[in-house]
Amino acid sequence: MNVGWSKEFTLKKALLVYGESDHNFYPPRHPFVTVHDVVHEEGEVRLAPAQLMNVEMLRALNAQLGQSLPIEILPEQVLVRTADVLAWWSPATVRRMFFVDRGGDKGLRRLNGKPYPHPPLVFMASENQLSIRALTRNERPLPNTKLCVAPYWNSYDNGAVCTGTMRIPAKPGLPAMAQWEDSFFNSAFSHAAGITKHTSYPQGLLALWKVLQGKDRFPAKYLFPLKQTLEQFVTCDDSGYRNQRQAH
Repeated sequence: MNVGWSKEFTLKKALLVYGESDHNFYPPRHPFVTVHDVVHEEGEVRLAPAQLMNVEMLRALNAQLGQSLPIEILPEQVLVRTADVLAWWSPATVRRMFFVDRGGDKGLRRLNGKPYPHPPLVFMASENQLSIRALTRNERPLPNTKLCVAPYWNSYDNGAVCTGTMRIPAKPGLPAMAQWEDSFFNSAFSHAAGITKHTSYPQGLLALWKVLQGKDRFPAKYLFPLKQTLEQFVTCDDSGYRNQRQAH
């Protein structure tokens, strides 16, 4: 088996998963897992007697696989925290934005590096991937809260962000939230990424940022609404369009 390293590994333990048989027993017997030490003797390999796997053993295995989570005090912004996914909401604020100057486009040059008001946002990070949605209300969303398209270039219709020039946080965890946000807004917005409707503003996205330059509040009426709820967003397994860049 190729595990991706040239380092030598030795088989130490084996897990056997027992499922239900085709026979109906009473009382019913639920599936279970046994753990066996692997014994190496004179070139032969055998399994030592079984131990029934319990919660403590499962936790230890997760820690050895790097899947355990440290004990942390979760800030109010955190919406979801698992070994694989971190989702949080970011209140409305004012930030600078940077646009790629497409061959001397004077309109983009006038927009570049200026402060703009931003709506409350939902970010979701998984490994080296980032997704984003917008909120109409500046408050912590609930599972059934309807989301909106984030009014930015470089993001696809499923919310995935084209990371382009972004610096990917080197380590996952709560400190990465601020790093992801800073990296997102300090990158250069360069393309529409296939989204045909970023905003309900009649003249389009760039015209919207032009009128919002220097303002202190993003008008929620210009967000393009979705049928997607927060719960659907954070549980969606749509990996289309996502980059696979490595952390810096």
